[in-house]
Amino acid sequence: MGSVPVAAGGGRFPAYFDERVETMPRADITALQEARLRLLLRHAYEHAPLIRQVWQAAGVSPSDIRSLDDFAAKAPFTSKDHVRAFRDQGGDPFGGMNSADPHYLKGVTFTSGTTGDPTPVLRGGRSISEICTMRDSWMLGARPGDYVTVVRPTFRVGHVNRHYQEAGLIPILFKHAPAILPDFFRAARLYRPSLHYFLSTPLLIAMEEYFEKTGTDPRAIFDGCHGATVGGEPLSPRRLEVVRSWGLDLFEVSGLGESLTLVECPAHDGMHAWEDQALIECLDVRDDSPVPDGEVGELVVTVLNDPFQPMVRYRTDDLVTVSRSPCACGRTHARIRIVGRKSDQTFVAGRPVMPRDLQLAIEGQRASRAGLFQIIRFADEMDALRIRIGYDPAALAGTIEAHGEALRDALEGAVGVPVEVLLTPDAELLKLGPPHKIPRVAKA
Repeated sequence: MGSVPVAAGGGRFPAYFDERVETMPRADITALQEARLRLLLRHAYEHAPLIRQVWQAAGVSPSDIRSLDDFAAKAPFTSKDHVRAFRDQGGDPFGGMNSADPHYLKGVTFTSGTTGDPTPVLRGGRSISEICTMRDSWMLGARPGDYVTVVRPTFRVGHVNRHYQEAGLIPILFKHAPAILPDFFRAARLYRPSLHYFLSTPLLIAMEEYFEKTGTDPRAIFDGCHGATVGGEPLSPRRLEVVRSWGLDLFEVSGLGESLTLVECPAHDGMHAWEDQALIECLDVRDDSPVPDGEVGELVVTVLNDPFQPMVRYRTDDLVTVSRSPCACGRTHARIRIVGRKSDQTFVAGRPVMPRDLQLAIEGQRASRAGLFQIIRFADEMDALRIRIGYDPAALAGTIEAHGEALRDALEGAVGVPVEVLLTPDAELLKLGPPHKIPRVAKA
């Protein structure tokens, strides 16, 4: 577990899906990005109404951008708020971001909408997300002829199967719901998939409960599997330890803008961003200046090769660190670690608190080991941290009042601010968001 695979399948297949691109020298990546950026900007300015509106308001045109340095100095930002405002003002369901020729548009999918309205994602005949996911699957050890399970929590089934098939893989599709677990495990035993694509925290919680109640040996189910991708939100240390005790290696996956993904490789040293397809910036949240590799900043994405929905200098709201040094797996594209969402940072008694600061204290109590919680932010700055925490009624060792007091004491020790705990059953808390995650910060 954690080793870097070379040629899988007994040497019948190469180690990389596209070695020339995946191991491209940094100077060549930069040159390719610059060339693609110039083409993208002309296309986006001419065909995406929102991009043209934002750039005209900033007094900038594509002809002003001759280099990546020009882009960093002059290009205006876009965000989900821009897209939603354009949609609401003009009735455009795509928020001014549809630059596609209708003859080539093959479908529309949507993001999960955890922090707002779902954002439409336009799909063409062969989208860049499909190109990148073929590389991702190969990177994680899946090879032609392998079965892979695919669990889909959002509206993307039907538009995401082609890249598996084009890579020679055989997808087994499942709806994202705990009720599918018996069928999921039956398929895992029968077909021995090499990769499980997309497991979420709620699904992993349900798996742990299933194994405990049925006495099923998880190692017998996952034997021979290269691993599973996991996303929706970062896994806590406890959850990661539990799943790895099943003999299942986990690879974190997250979004890169709206149409691409980040995926961790077997070296477990950050999630790879395919920089031939996207220009990434890590910017200081105070003044938008670039931060050095290894320091925390906001991830800003420009998708370089998407003729359907050109995301240009798109603010993701994700706080990340970036490393552009070559990875132990041999790939040269940048690696990203997500710290949290910028909008999730909450100031309590003058101190910043992030959701990740709370996980260990919450999971340390058995009845709340699922780690389900929401910060209730009713003001920009608060005197006390108010937090809604899920619990398993069957796991309470004493009274619910005693459980709440134990959580409060643990949290106050962890973050050093006054804490108010509101308890709610896990099952009720899971209803407050999409099926694979809940918003970590809520207004009430």
